[in-house]
Amino acid sequence: MLVICDNSALSALAEMELIDLLPRIVGPVVIPAAIAREAAHPAAPAALRNWIAQPPAWLTVHPDPTHLLNETAALGAGEAAAITLAWQNREASSLIMDEKRGRAVAKSLGLPVTGLLAILVSAARSGLVDFEDALLRLQASGFRLSSVLIEQARLKATRR
Repeated sequence: MLVICDNSALSALAEMELIDLLPRIVGPVVIPAAIAREAAHPAAPAALRNWIAQPPAWLTVHPDPTHLLNETAALGAGEAAAITLAWQNREASSLIMDEKRGRAVAKSLGLPVTGLLAILVSAARSGLVDFEDALLRLQASGFRLSSVLIEQARLKATRR
């Protein structure tokens, strides 16, 4: 399975100092080069820039697709590249993406999509993190979540 990640999850996890959860929950991760450029951009959070400067062995930076899907035209470069890469590998890929527009495009293409909150729920259920602590760290990073999503995630994180 090719797990392709968008920038927002990487950024939040880096700021939360929990980025090493990602391979423990989903295995190796692939990002298109556009996401790596976003992560290294001077405007990106310092934690993310430092992390991408020395990427871990579990991360593969894949060349950007040469032709982006027309459906991704209104999205940012990283989202468009991630969705196109997932589409090109649609028989054996999943996508980690949290932005509403990007998720909507991915879902309209029939791509499996998950988000950061689901990863944190899995980590909590596996005993890797305290969900409430991770949630506080996530919110402190500036990641926006609706109260409905938070409550649904709390229920899932505590369900045995």
